[in-house]
Amino acid sequence: MINRLAKTCFLLVMLLAASCVEQISFPIDKLEKERLIVSGGISDLDEPQVVFLSVTTSEAREPEFSGGYFTLNDLPRPVRNATVSVRNEQNGAAYFFRETLAGRYELAEGNLFSPGESYFLQIEIAGQTYRSRPQVMPEIIGSDLLSYEFDQDQVGTNPEVNVVKIRSQVTLPEANGNYYLRWSVDEAYYWDLTFFPNPFNIPPPQCYVFDFPDPERITLLDGDLVNNPGGEAEQLLAVRLVDQSFLSRHYFNVRQLSISEEAFTYWGKIRTLVNNTGSVFDTPPAPVRGNLYNVNDPEEVVLGFFEVAKGNMTRIYTTRADVPFFLEKVCEYLPNKRRDQYEPTCLSCSVFPNSTNTAPKWWFDQ
Repeated sequence: MINRLAKTCFLLVMLLAASCVEQISFPIDKLEKERLIVSGGISDLDEPQVVFLSVTTSEAREPEFSGGYFTLNDLPRPVRNATVSVRNEQNGAAYFFRETLAGRYELAEGNLFSPGESYFLQIEIAGQTYRSRPQVMPEIIGSDLLSYEFDQDQVGTNPEVNVVKIRSQVTLPEANGNYYLRWSVDEAYYWDLTFFPNPFNIPPPQCYVFDFPDPERITLLDGDLVNNPGGEAEQLLAVRLVDQSFLSRHYFNVRQLSISEEAFTYWGKIRTLVNNTGSVFDTPPAPVRGNLYNVNDPEEVVLGFFEVAKGNMTRIYTTRADVPFFLEKVCEYLPNKRRDQYEPTCLSCSVFPNSTNTAPKWWFDQ
């Protein structure tokens, strides 16, 4: 079966973040027909809600005209011009998302959804209607006390590399089980562009970069197994290589999400795929069917999961003074160094895939 698997493609899975989504890689079969991938969700956090739509590769895929020529690859392609909304099952209220980038649909307002209410996603594409099974937003959640530790550890095939570990001392919900928690972590850091001398002494633009420190780590907790109301548990949330991004303020944004049992089961299956080592004794990788279906064709397989969660956001940051390792200032101006000898990331913030010249509104809150 493994020999029949297609090249590795990216299945987009959700992170309830303002402008990002995690990518988890595993092989899937190249089928005759493309499959819709849905990733995203809603929460009660005061931040934009985001849904990503894309389609898998297929045997019938046509080349795409881009950059002046036709290209063909097996990566998911964004789905454009869909009508995306979240519906309240109780009162019928509909909240419509706006396409901000190719395949990225955003509801800019936060604080629109309430614990205890039931919601589902509806997508309309080319005459087809897709929906997620309704989910009730949970009403209980724990809290996080974050800490970081700089260490030397093995990451992948790299032995004894410099890393930072993000941990949480979790205070569990005041409940006798019957809750399910997931953690997601993203990062944001300030990047110093090269300051070239100029007659007006004008500095380069500010540069803030957003990414995921440990995108393939899926941290889950089953409250039924803990059964310790208000107790504490320690969780390792991310392990990140230490590089030049730690020369300035470097944030780690942690979302604790209280999710449904169905969502918990889905993420457990995804974690099994991510941790699959390829041994002959392992379950062969395969697409995981989530909670979405085609209203017009219930037999169609739709990939991904739309998550309804109660959220709790916590942040922690490091500065250069916290880092016990030597960090070379790769973008520092040197009089005898030509401009074309600097790395592209030293010259323009836009080189980073997800960056901005504007500080997030919460940047100086702590």
